[in-house]
Amino acid sequence: MQNSRLLKNAFGSMLVCLMTATSALAQNQAVVINDSNVKDFPRLEGEVADSARIQRAIEAAPRGVVTIPAGVYKIDKTIDVNNAASLNMHKSARFEAVAKMDFMLNYDGKVGIGKKENHPEEHNWFIIGGDFGCKGLSSGVLLRNYHHFTFKDTTIRNATMYGFKVNDDKRKGSGYELIATNLYFRCDMKGLAGNIGICTDDGDSHYTDCVVIDYTTGIYVRHGGSNRLTRCHVWGGPVREMLKDSVCFRIAGGDTLLRDCYADTGMTGFLIEGSARVLGCAYYNNWGFKMDNPTVFDQTGGRLIVSEGFFTKTSPSARLYKGTGNIIWRDNIVNRFKKDELGIEIADFESSVVKTQVYEFENPTKPNNQN
Repeated sequence: MQNSRLLKNAFGSMLVCLMTATSALAQNQAVVINDSNVKDFPRLEGEVADSARIQRAIEAAPRGVVTIPAGVYKIDKTIDVNNAASLNMHKSARFEAVAKMDFMLNYDGKVGIGKKENHPEEHNWFIIGGDFGCKGLSSGVLLRNYHHFTFKDTTIRNATMYGFKVNDDKRKGSGYELIATNLYFRCDMKGLAGNIGICTDDGDSHYTDCVVIDYTTGIYVRHGGSNRLTRCHVWGGPVREMLKDSVCFRIAGGDTLLRDCYADTGMTGFLIEGSARVLGCAYYNNWGFKMDNPTVFDQTGGRLIVSEGFFTKTSPSARLYKGTGNIIWRDNIVNRFKKDELGIEIADFESSVVKTQVYEFENPTKPNNQN
């Protein structure tokens, strides 16, 4: 009886040790992360575009890095990234839309958010490089569900509705700490009026050195708080239809900071619908495009601080400010505006008369410099 009890206890101890060891092994076992390269995924028989092979390369690299070499890739349906893979695209990797679709690239990082079994939460995932030619058939890139995500060094051309959309229109996703740097958006074809270069519905993100050209609305902070825009330049004119109802910066989110941003040739420079600080920013209207009667600041809501700016009138008619009056205005240079065009009380107002340049590049009228 005693030997039987000892044997039973020994067996129980061995079983506990085995279970503990198995559990520890499962916890410490590394998840295999594979990288991939699109060059290793050729078109299959019958495929006339490249979407499917790019999709196969992405699916082969969960949580890994997908390399996309230089070349022209025909995109006939949306490419979906939903496995936390990052995209490393050569600067000359050009995606060209050849069919209508909602977005050329849909990135949903839900699988990488939060600590998962045997794997920590994803950070520092990215999309780098690439040139998206939407060709009036598609929007560009949609990003949802991310934490500390980098999107940089990318060009997006001729998008239908959005060049870059952060979160979907129904706000089903969530995200924060987007680091968006050196993004270039441009339209050079007709028929796209009403579109938006960058539109975000998330917060706590940074947009730096982004350039938007000839989108009806350049950068739209629609929702979200504490977004930071630094050295962003929005301008229009070469595609004249884009100037109608154009807005360079539309700010509706809370606590948005614009620093050293440039609103260049838009009917409204800064449309302020939520609380914002506009520091060291500028407005200029290239009169070579004959856009008359613009407004620099149109404030419909929120509280606004404008400081250390430079705001120039070049057209026959213009208004510096209109709106609620809930504004702090200090240490700004107002150039060429008359007192009755201010729309705001400025203590000791004295308009500067500074020589301004009417830029000739990409302007068929080639006007002379304005003195």
